[in-house]
Amino acid sequence: MPQPSTEDHTQAAPTTIWVELGLMSLMWGSAFLLMKVAVPTVPAFTMTAARGLLAAALMWIAIRTTRRALQTPEFPWVHAIVLGTVSGWLPNVLTAWALLRLDSSVAGMLSAASPIFVVILGHFLLRNERIHGTQGIGIIVGFVGVALIIGVTPSSFGAEDFAGQLAMIGVSLSYAVGAVYARRIGPQDAPRLAMRQQLVSGSVALLVAIALEQPWNVEPDAIAVVAIIALAVWASAIPIWIYFRMLGHTKAITVSLVAYLIPAVAVVLGALVLNETLEPTAALGLGVVLAGVFLATRQQRTRTNPPVSTGGIEPDIETGSSVARRNRLR
Repeated sequence: MPQPSTEDHTQAAPTTIWVELGLMSLMWGSAFLLMKVAVPTVPAFTMTAARGLLAAALMWIAIRTTRRALQTPEFPWVHAIVLGTVSGWLPNVLTAWALLRLDSSVAGMLSAASPIFVVILGHFLLRNERIHGTQGIGIIVGFVGVALIIGVTPSSFGAEDFAGQLAMIGVSLSYAVGAVYARRIGPQDAPRLAMRQQLVSGSVALLVAIALEQPWNVEPDAIAVVAIIALAVWASAIPIWIYFRMLGHTKAITVSLVAYLIPAVAVVLGALVLNETLEPTAALGLGVVLAGVFLATRQQRTRTNPPVSTGGIEPDIETGSSVARRNRLR
């Protein structure tokens, strides 16, 4: 979702910050587990439609309850349409398709590459976001880590799990496009745009589901129904709201730390709940990817103070001061 202006705010207590970061990481990180549980009996577009529309309804209720909609100006629907695609139905459908072929832990690890794609796209599409020095090294390190997670060998090409891995890389790239687009459009009414983004995502997915999947014939398991409701409430509406709440009292750079925690949560939940095993090379690859993300984003944060994309769930937020600086340079 796009960036609200976050001028000088009073920093919350460290304990509160880490509790909120932990909750967001747990909620967004568990999305891979929940989708893995639901996708065997609920087709990808049907699941994405149910998740998006339910999350949009919950966020609309929250916005109306807080009367926020009466306090902010109107903004173009085109932003919601673009973000609802590249940060909504498209990556959600690709993730569901990939999870038919991959463990949820592997999918979560590959999502960690998203901030690296943000840096690469920002080099070409954003002013004053040129790659240099340590950032270039971080990008190379990050892709080495991705190769370790995938386990690229001559025999891996054409394999079903390799197709799923490529789909997850596409997910990371799609979320990165959304993050860069959000940076370009500048500050918006973020909660309301997030609601519209979910509405667009769910509506488009519903139309495709009606055409291809006949959702009225879907017979989901009881656990799949619970998983989809949890995806909408636990892994979408609630963490989004916490995300924006944090921006009122926490530096954007601190909030962006959630990008480093989500893959670890996905790995742990996959092992504990689904008994997934983690190959040593994949575990090493995750560490290498996170090191690459740190190197690729460290200088950029110091210079312009934007946070990193969350790696597979939401686009990034930018501080009001950095937006103002960028607008003056345009």
